[in-house]
Amino acid sequence: MALFRTTALSLSLAMAAVSLAGCKQEAKPQGGDQASAAPQSKPGTTIGDARLVLPAVKGNPGAAYFSVSNGTSSTMAIAAISVEGAEKAEIHQTVGTQMTPVDRIDMAPGTVIVFEPGRLHVMAFKLSDNLKPGGMTEVTVTFADGDKTSAKMKIESAGDAAMGGMDHGDGH
Repeated sequence: MALFRTTALSLSLAMAAVSLAGCKQEAKPQGGDQASAAPQSKPGTTIGDARLVLPAVKGNPGAAYFSVSNGTSSTMAIAAISVEGAEKAEIHQTVGTQMTPVDRIDMAPGTVIVFEPGRLHVMAFKLSDNLKPGGMTEVTVTFADGDKTSAKMKIESAGDAAMGGMDHGDGH
């Protein structure tokens, strides 16, 4: 009986090793040569002009602005957005003086959705102290089918964003 258990255990371990080796061979980076620029990339989608504006008052939410392009011939839907260094991120839309959460954004083929101040934007809550103006973080867009596209995102202070990053000649 002990010989049977030892043989069964050895066989189980060998099968597990073969399964893991097979998984390891299947893993391929997405995005080809762009893997270092965009860690994840749903085919036909891109993120551009990404920036995170830190709040003027510590503890308040920051805001993320960027564009998402659907370069495919299919309709797709943005289901969620995350910002590295934010505990939570929500898509919001401002209409008049009202800001409301948005659960899903449908994108027609060949369109670009722009997240910008005063309109569609992302609120980033409970920001890490590691996020500093002049640094970089990452934004990830999750689509309804589960695919994701990520991009690097510049970090700006609220003052820089309000002034449009202008240099007034005296370094301020």
